Amino acid sequence: MLNKPENSSGNSIHINVLYEKNILGVVLSDNKYADNVIPYLLEEDFAVVEHKRLFIVLSHLYKNNISINNQQILELAKKTNETLVTPMLLTEVYASAGLPSNIQNYLEELIKLTKLRTIQARISEMQNQLNRLDHNLDENSLINQIQKLLMDVDRAKDGEDFLTAKSVSDEYYDELNTLKNADPNSIRGIPTGFKDIDVATQGLHGSELLILAARPGIGKTALALNIAVNVARSKNKVTKRNRRVAFFSLEMSPKQLMGRIYSFMSGVDQYKLKKPQLLTDDEILKINATKNNWIDRLNLFIDNTYENELQTLLWKCRRLHKVEPIDLIVVDYLQLISSTTKGRGGENRQLEITRISRSLKTLSLELNVPILVLSQLNRQTETREDKRPMLADLRESGSIENDADIVMFLYRENYYNSKNKDIEVENESKNIGEVTELILAKHRNGQTGKIGLRFLPHIGKFTDVNFYDEFIEIEGDN
Repeated sequence: MLNKPENSSGNSIHINVLYEKNILGVVLSDNKYADNVIPYLLEEDFAVVEHKRLFIVLSHLYKNNISINNQQILELAKKTNETLVTPMLLTEVYASAGLPSNIQNYLEELIKLTKLRTIQARISEMQNQLNRLDHNLDENSLINQIQKLLMDVDRAKDGEDFLTAKSVSDEYYDELNTLKNADPNSIRGIPTGFKDIDVATQGLHGSELLILAARPGIGKTALALNIAVNVARSKNKVTKRNRRVAFFSLEMSPKQLMGRIYSFMSGVDQYKLKKPQLLTDDEILKINATKNNWIDRLNLFIDNTYENELQTLLWKCRRLHKVEPIDLIVVDYLQLISSTTKGRGGENRQLEITRISRSLKTLSLELNVPILVLSQLNRQTETREDKRPMLADLRESGSIENDADIVMFLYRENYYNSKNKDIEVENESKNIGEVTELILAKHRNGQTGKIGLRFLPHIGKFTDVNFYDEFIEIEGDN
């Protein structure tokens, strides 16, 4: 009989059979919703055994980029001996498909119920221990056992809270030997796809919080997207799998972001992508090739909820990382995040930004993942003769500068100098691009300086350029 909890002996009341059907049915009804469901759930989130087995099959298809349909589901179920995944089950689940607009509600409810079932199981285990305890047992020992049982109910990851000096030393020593024998030109971290950035930073590293700040319209979202796609196109040297990137945009829709990605990957003008009737046959071929050869293969996860609450963003990152490790998280942009956790009597925006930047830094340490956060600069930079951003421009925005491992600023002279507009248009028509400075103003573990890039605004593409003979060091806080 269907819809029996897998562990019915526990008699758990923390089960929502309908929601399990609703969310699985949404995925069965349309493949496109798999991106919003499968990365955020685990098999343990389904209490009904048939639903659990179906989710395992769906996850396998999803992770291997296989179309989710009845034929593929049943073929895989037969291959893997998932006897509970039957045509009858698929019909029942499909008939119970929920509304796509309710996906977030289904996710939150099922995950909450998983936690409650875990707590219930822990309490039952504690009760059994209590019934077996000797009356002479020290109550402190009992308290310690209870705390130990409850500690990991809501942990984002398993592991020890403390490491011995020897274990850290061994890991550090092994890494040192590996680097000593490595190619001196190799990049230790995750390559950004930009040679000079990688040389200066040695790539992106786990536990780093990177801030990319600029005035509106300079190109910070474009650069972040370029880096995100470059990382998602690269392979992890150890696992040999494509790297996974999570992208949170709080001001642009997934389709708008995808339009930008199509533009810089295909070389087709963004304006034409907004007016497809202007596209030539050659441009359509480029777009098709970009989709089939690159974009559809990217492990790029774009948040689709426009949720700007800090705790929700942190939860999504932890959840996605728990299902399968993420290699890079991008947030666009910091000032649009809201923190509902207030101090007594409320707090001003500066303190709220401090709370947000500190939480993001803590998350990068917790997940051991680099987090690239975009930040909007105020008009203060435009009041100076030299309009290049400086660290002082961040100091009025909470503790961003202190929390960040790397602070980068984008600067384009043409943006501020109206007499250069004709040159800008001419360069754009020749695909030369605009000279852009990436100012590495803070680098906790390395040098600061200026890096040269070229920016093609009409397609939102950045490229390497050596307009400096060498990396130019600048004064800054390390």
